[in-house]
Amino acid sequence: MGIRFARCGRVAAVALAGLIVAGCATGRLDATKPVGPEARDIDVLMRVSGWMAVGVGIFVAAAVGTIIVKFRAKPGDDPDDLPPQIHGNRKAELTWTIIPIVLLVFLTVWTLPTVFALAREGDGRTIKVEGQQWWWQFSYDLDEDGQFDDIVTANDLVIPTGEDVNLELHSNDVIHSFWIPQLNGKRDVVPGRVHNWRIRSDEPGIFYGECVEFCGLSHANMQMRTIVLTPEDFERWKQDQLDGQAAARAALAQGSAVAAGATLFETHCISCHVVDGTYESAADGNANLLAGIAPNLTNLMSRTAFAGALYETYLQGPDGEYLRDSGGNLVLNIAEMREWVRNAPEMKPARADNQQGMLDFSEVLTDQDLDHLMAYLKTLGSPPVLP
Repeated sequence: MGIRFARCGRVAAVALAGLIVAGCATGRLDATKPVGPEARDIDVLMRVSGWMAVGVGIFVAAAVGTIIVKFRAKPGDDPDDLPPQIHGNRKAELTWTIIPIVLLVFLTVWTLPTVFALAREGDGRTIKVEGQQWWWQFSYDLDEDGQFDDIVTANDLVIPTGEDVNLELHSNDVIHSFWIPQLNGKRDVVPGRVHNWRIRSDEPGIFYGECVEFCGLSHANMQMRTIVLTPEDFERWKQDQLDGQAAARAALAQGSAVAAGATLFETHCISCHVVDGTYESAADGNANLLAGIAPNLTNLMSRTAFAGALYETYLQGPDGEYLRDSGGNLVLNIAEMREWVRNAPEMKPARADNQQGMLDFSEVLTDQDLDHLMAYLKTLGSPPVLP
């Protein structure tokens, strides 16, 4: 018996240590450090309800402990004697009924105004958000003509500081859930329906998010990020995006490697991917995928991440700062990007055979082909505007 208790004690100690270590983890998703006003409102609600739960837990634990100590069996007690029964004690029953009701009514009165406020649309721009297996697309209507096709990007949602940005959430396949914890709470994205959400940040920065509704094989790898820029930097980012079409066309004249890469891109990639003004056969939901859409690559180099924001486009140091070469230019993560083009399913689980995810080109493209493709892809867009 002693050995069994010792083993249980060791297992419990290891489990407790694991929980403590897990609680010390520092990741990019941190709902405890809200930045946006909506996230702060949610944080207040969570803290109030959390401390109420802690108070109730302490009271119950104290009551249980008191009962265990006070009414424990004592030497000489008759084992057939039952402790005093309080069934029908109106005062006790009313007490443990009324207290939870009061707590729940308090939480309801505290919560409802915030719930309705979170559902209110802001007075800023509207951005169309589309979730699919397993990445996010963001489309901008700059001229407000109702067509979200002026800028189309993936993984990076770019917004200006100090503006209530409305998100029009859609799904192209299954149920997803949009969550950038430092800017707002979770919002489900259901096929065939439009869901509205709102985010805002008064300070520049990069805020990370995840899909939080299980949506298939690579659900855990379906990430995104919001890049919040000052209004001046946001205008510069917009202009860079609009200039990207002309830059991609002009780059074809830069040399034989780029032209060869463009030919390979035209052979293997344009059935799914779009480069505005050059390769548009897969536009308007015509991509050879179940979702009908693959990432628009017009301004690929202006994005901080690729493959559903699973990999960084540019290298970072241990402190998260972007690395720069001697000329001050961002250092491209060429190795992982090249490997992604070669064999995407190896780097991110997908079902390419079921038109869910990118194909494996490891038996199709030679090393020289990959070099040429990378030369072409590097011409698609300018480096990102960072906060």
